[in-house]
Amino acid sequence: MHNLTNLVLFAFGWNLIGYSAVGANFTLSSAVFTNSTNSYSWDNAVAAGAVQAYLSYYDASPATASQRKYKYVSAISGFDDTMLRTNKGYWIYANSSGNLTLLGVGGSYENATYDWTNLYFRDGTGAEKNIIDADTAEWIDLPIKFWNPINRANFDDVSENLNSWQGYFIYSWQDNMTLLRQN
Repeated sequence: MHNLTNLVLFAFGWNLIGYSAVGANFTLSSAVFTNSTNSYSWDNAVAAGAVQAYLSYYDASPATASQRKYKYVSAISGFDDTMLRTNKGYWIYANSSGNLTLLGVGGSYENATYDWTNLYFRDGTGAEKNIIDADTAEWIDLPIKFWNPINRANFDDVSENLNSWQGYFIYSWQDNMTLLRQN
């Protein structure tokens, strides 16, 4: 068995991370947060004020739209969950820039690129379409957007490759969509 590590680069403020592991859920108590001066267990990072105690995620599972809401994950009991669940995205607030290490989770190499036209989508029925066909079928809305820290006025369109360790936004017109990467 490989001991994979996912290292997530954080900026000060809100960060969106995706969590996907093969059949595994992850407790926050196993996470390690490292900033420019210290390395902390999750509980110690919270106690030191380096990160907020909880992560939030949007629960779209209820059939009724009015029952869908944001929920919270924390190592502290009393929140909605204590584990990161595979195939979910989480918002986390960092009070300082740094790295979050999630052991046992796959990741990507720094400075890797990927041609966005090789992305595929799968809908709730299992049907798959490439990104252009998914846009034509109104599953998603192109272009892909990203936050450009140089142009802080708004989001920029992706014109070439996707880069590892950057966040991207794709508007979905459908519920229960899965983004697939063709290797």
